[in-house]
Amino acid sequence: MTANPMLPMVDCVRTLTRREWARLAACATLLVANGAKAYAASLKWDTPARCGSDAERRYRVDAQVVLLSVPLVRRAGVGSATAVWRESNANQGTTRVLEFAAYSLPDRAAGLNRLGFMQERIRLAESGIAEAIYFGLMTASGEENAEEARGALHSTTSQLSYTAVEAQIQSHSMNTATAYFTASSALSAGHRAELEQMARQALTTAQRQSVDLSLNGQTPPPFLQAVAELLRQPKRGESRYIYNGSLYRLRLRRSADEKASQHFRARGLASGSVIAITGALQRVDGGKQIAFLLWVEQSVKHPLPLRIEFQPKSYLRLRFEAEA
Repeated sequence: MTANPMLPMVDCVRTLTRREWARLAACATLLVANGAKAYAASLKWDTPARCGSDAERRYRVDAQVVLLSVPLVRRAGVGSATAVWRESNANQGTTRVLEFAAYSLPDRAAGLNRLGFMQERIRLAESGIAEAIYFGLMTASGEENAEEARGALHSTTSQLSYTAVEAQIQSHSMNTATAYFTASSALSAGHRAELEQMARQALTTAQRQSVDLSLNGQTPPPFLQAVAELLRQPKRGESRYIYNGSLYRLRLRRSADEKASQHFRARGLASGSVIAITGALQRVDGGKQIAFLLWVEQSVKHPLPLRIEFQPKSYLRLRFEAEA
């Protein structure tokens, strides 16, 4: 019987097919495993924070009404604020959680009910940011001058407007959304969890914006992370950050402040030297520059400010003073 010349080829194809299927199966298994690992490593708000180093600071908020840069009225304790810095280490790198929250005390602020907070969770690698997410919520206040602000005092409105933002920043890309909603004016800082739930619900139906960051070189951090890194590196004076799809420039200028050093040491809030920092932020493509002041103790692991001053409105100055 003449041998079929096709048999060796068929056997070879069968052998190659089995090998290829084995390779494909192995590759598929690896891809699934890597995908699951990447998904597991992805930052989420409901992921419990691991034990690590924590720092938290509480502030008393004082307000000053000004007219043409002349102080008119000053009142202490119109609100409260907190700043949080948490870090934990894992196989994927360091995870850092930063938060700043502030709210008015209506009984101390002539009935004014305002709140705002920003949360950031960042996963750091040797090369910089591997991933970051942020979430923010604030009362939408439209007062542009002192007369409008006076009209907002002792308001009898039954609803307040809020703005919520969230974003995920990954290598060279950003996905962000902004939502608006209203809530009962009876809700205040004590109902933060309820307001946050309403904000996240509003964000689920908000239009999302994708931003390509590949032209900006290194992936920019969110705002609190940019400030934190500059405070940790005293030789650096400038950074960039991204918020709501726009790129901002952040500058800090440091100077010694012996008076502040003595003040905070006497109150038991600092043991070393305290420096005054003049800060400014502005959109890279132009726009109004926003100035602020910080006082920070030098050479501490988590340099949370001891004092913050800024002017959110032309008629209003706020001071956040650390409490013991």
